[in-house]
Amino acid sequence: MPKTLFFKNNKSGPLNSLNCPRGVAYMAHGRGYFTGVNCSSSTLSQPLPSPDWSGLKKWVAERFGDSNPTESEYEPGTAYKRIFWPVAGIANLQSAIDTTARTQSFVALRLLLAKMVDIFENIEPAAQNLDVYGHKVRELLLLAAMEAEASWASILKANGYRAKGRLQTGDYVKLLDPMLLDSYSLRLTSYPAFPSFAPLRGWDSNQPTKSLDWYDAYNATKHNREEHLDAATLKKAIHAVGATVVMFYAQFGFSFTPGDERLPFIRSIFTMDFDVDRHPHSCYIPNVTESSQAGPAAWDWKLLDYPFLP
Repeated sequence: MPKTLFFKNNKSGPLNSLNCPRGVAYMAHGRGYFTGVNCSSSTLSQPLPSPDWSGLKKWVAERFGDSNPTESEYEPGTAYKRIFWPVAGIANLQSAIDTTARTQSFVALRLLLAKMVDIFENIEPAAQNLDVYGHKVRELLLLAAMEAEASWASILKANGYRAKGRLQTGDYVKLLDPMLLDSYSLRLTSYPAFPSFAPLRGWDSNQPTKSLDWYDAYNATKHNREEHLDAATLKKAIHAVGATVVMFYAQFGFSFTPGDERLPFIRSIFTMDFDVDRHPHSCYIPNVTESSQAGPAAWDWKLLDYPFLP
């Protein structure tokens, strides 16, 4: 039985009360609730003449002009372990975050970013230097790719994923869609001439290693340095570090408590853009309890294992 309806807001007027192009609606305690998706909007309630699923669909069609909304099995108030999605409505994911894993991941990421900045003091990340290679650049590529692998393995493990054998890229690529990894693109904050890039976009389950050029280079130079040192280029090393930045955001989100050092530190080196339109139906929805039907509860989330296919 579907639990949520994602709809397009095709109407305007005083009865609409949703200043967002998209929204989501669901049933709780005999009432319909709705909130905006990818915009600032509170969770609002509405008594329905027919407080059931068909009544909710009819109400969405009449209220917002979408007669063909998308049905979803997502249950409000639930979140997947170490998988960040944008939150619909006014709420946050702080209680759902594994703070120990976040701290360890940030320490590793901070060291990688420092190594990359050190290299920039000797090699400017300019267009004519993107194919420069050498041992220090190779070291950065190896460390960044290994950190990305460590994140992939930890996320799968946290969600109870069972591999047929040793984890491989054919397992890791299953994170692409659930974690919205193709939605993230990055720019070097202090080097605007360096091309914007999306380090995990285009990851293909049919070629899970070769479809990521930085990861393919890592694999080549790791196993055969003498023949493939030239695979460890500056561009690919930067893309590998960027992949670790994406994995940090994709696990722990990009909103932290006031005064948190992590976000400004990362942003001083990488500027991140998130394409909300790539996965418009992937968002977390705060739960509504009987004691707080006027809005979200205390933002407590029930953590679930993501149902990865074997």
